Amino acid sequence: MNKNNEQSIFARYRKIILAVILFMVADSLVIGINFYNTYKADESAISINLSGRQRMLSQRMAKVLLLLQRGLDANVETSIVRSQKDVDLPIDLYNAPANVIHNLQELDETAKLFSTTLKGFRDGDTVTGGDGHPAFLPKVETETSRQIVADADTIWGPYSELLQPLLGEKRNFSVAQLEEAVTYAQENNLKILRLMNDLTTDLEVVANKRASTLRIVLVIGIIVAFINFSYTVVISIRDLMSGDKKLAESRNENAEILATVHEGLFLLSKDKKLGTQFSESLPRMLHMDIVPGMDFMPILQNMVSPEVYESAVDYIELLLGERVKESLVTSLNPLTNVPVNMLDKFGAVQNRYLSFFFNRALVKGVISHVLVTVQDVTDKVLLMQQIEQAKSKTKIEVESLLRLAGSDFPSLQQFIDNTGRSLSQINEKLSQPQEDERARLHTLNYIMRLIHGIKGEAAILGIDVLENYAHESEQELVAMRESGHGLNGEQMLRVAVLLEGFYERYSSLSAIVSRLSEALGTKRTPPAEGAEDTEQTESARDASQTQTLTPGQPVQAQHPFAGQIAALAQRIAADHGKQVEISCQLEGFASLPPHVIQELQSISIQLVRNALTHGIETPGERAERNKPVPGALGIWCKYLGNDNYDFSVRDDGRGIVPERLRNHLVKSGRMSMAEASALSDTEIAKLIFQPGVSSAAVPDKDAGHGVGLDAVMEKVKAIHGRMQVRSRPDTFTEFHVQFSAAG
Repeated sequence: MNKNNEQSIFARYRKIILAVILFMVADSLVIGINFYNTYKADESAISINLSGRQRMLSQRMAKVLLLLQRGLDANVETSIVRSQKDVDLPIDLYNAPANVIHNLQELDETAKLFSTTLKGFRDGDTVTGGDGHPAFLPKVETETSRQIVADADTIWGPYSELLQPLLGEKRNFSVAQLEEAVTYAQENNLKILRLMNDLTTDLEVVANKRASTLRIVLVIGIIVAFINFSYTVVISIRDLMSGDKKLAESRNENAEILATVHEGLFLLSKDKKLGTQFSESLPRMLHMDIVPGMDFMPILQNMVSPEVYESAVDYIELLLGERVKESLVTSLNPLTNVPVNMLDKFGAVQNRYLSFFFNRALVKGVISHVLVTVQDVTDKVLLMQQIEQAKSKTKIEVESLLRLAGSDFPSLQQFIDNTGRSLSQINEKLSQPQEDERARLHTLNYIMRLIHGIKGEAAILGIDVLENYAHESEQELVAMRESGHGLNGEQMLRVAVLLEGFYERYSSLSAIVSRLSEALGTKRTPPAEGAEDTEQTESARDASQTQTLTPGQPVQAQHPFAGQIAALAQRIAADHGKQVEISCQLEGFASLPPHVIQELQSISIQLVRNALTHGIETPGERAERNKPVPGALGIWCKYLGNDNYDFSVRDDGRGIVPERLRNHLVKSGRMSMAEASALSDTEIAKLIFQPGVSSAAVPDKDAGHGVGLDAVMEKVKAIHGRMQVRSRPDTFTEFHVQFSAAG
């Protein structure tokens, strides 16, 4: 019965059994042949490697001999006397230099290695391999290789004999013996090199033949295995073809769907692992290789911020739970339009925006998986951002247009001209070579003064776009200067980027002013060199003689600048919780050249900022000191006669207290207590004009960057003036600029 069963099984599966036996025999033959060829290929690799090393060794021996000859000839300390009568005397190596001994040792190792390797090619032997370990070198097989080895051996024999006196620990040779070895090396070096090249070539030919044989065997084996496998598959699954065909059709449809959709699709199991099926776009969208069964949470954690990741963990837990309805969970999705960080193929970080959508997959009412859809919404988000930026820019331009339309138009045009000139000066300064850190610091301070001037003039006219950008740029430049790590080229490149931002805003503002100029019919032609700016001069002649302003009182000044500086002072005072009364007496402006008026206006802006932020106290402080609550701030420009003028700004605030300034310098780390104590009160007070020195506790838009008084001093120098400062602690501070209109 059992025998009959065995016969029936064999009869039923005879073809399969024969196919399996044939497959095993064929595979065994292929494996055996491949193993043999692989072994021979390893031998060929060793032979080719060592034949290449022989070429190198022959050159090294020749080079070492020449170095020995040159080294011994150049060494006047040795006992070698290059004369005809003593060239046969042994060389005294005891006093030989270290490089000669090193070369002899290298020659010893090289000659030994070359000799043993050549013998291995001839007879087959264990030699030192390319990695320094013993390796069996088979003797050459072809007639060509044997002849090459024989020819090399013929040359090497005399060569080796000539080298013998130079080898070994007890080497003893004369100059004549060295010369003879060098001569032989020079005559035969190229021959040995050529022979070793020919040997390498022939060994490579043999290796290529073996590789070709191996490929043929592999191809034949693969073909036989494929035919056998195909036959086995056909006869073994014949009865299952119908079911497999339907299954294949279903899989093909799924594959087409996953290959066609642009979204990333995958199933997430309850243990938060990726399923076996996912869309082809998913790896591209996530910028990483996706493997079925990967844990999804580490992938998400590496892409999003910690805050978003924590929210996503809670959200997915709710989604996989049974108690919360899916519609409610969907509304809580924290992974919509979420910014992610990805690495591109070059390793650079890319900022993208992805949206993850989750839908429960139910089997008989029970959650089995979650279908996750990933969409790259970067273009959509960026477009929305661009739209918002365009709206914001349009809003700013409209607001600027409305604000500028109500401004003093000649002053506005002058501001455009001044800003363009300042930006050109910054650009020219940046284009000059910055050879060292000191030069870069000088350039940075120069640029900060110009930017501070732009900020002050923009504040006067209420041009927030440039004032705010100048303030932000100033903060960044101060951080560069105070970083303590020194200024480098990359930071100066950042300054160039900031300058580009200025040009962008300046161009936009200039276009607005041009449109206003055309609309108002007041297109301004810059005055010729040496001529007066008629528009500004006439305005200056109409300046009020004296103007006093109290908080909230409207400006009634005829000179535009008086009203502008008063408005700026009131704004700064309000921002700092202070009150101020301003007195402007600017009759001296009427007879000054336009460029001097411009510099005095810039000086006024900086000194008024300084007075309101550092000098005038808060109402509470003034009440404690029995002072009127509104601080007093005065600006004067007086004609002294003989083309001489006095411009002054005075406040009745805290005054300059050297001891306070000394303590602030020590606290800020600019100098030690010993250094500060060594300076007199006058010397300490003069430090307020140095770049970076400020007594403001907290820097803001109006003070604290250590640029204002530094810029003032540069303006004073520009009009060839002289600065005097008078102050009394807790009483007043008065800045006087004396200058001549003649320059």
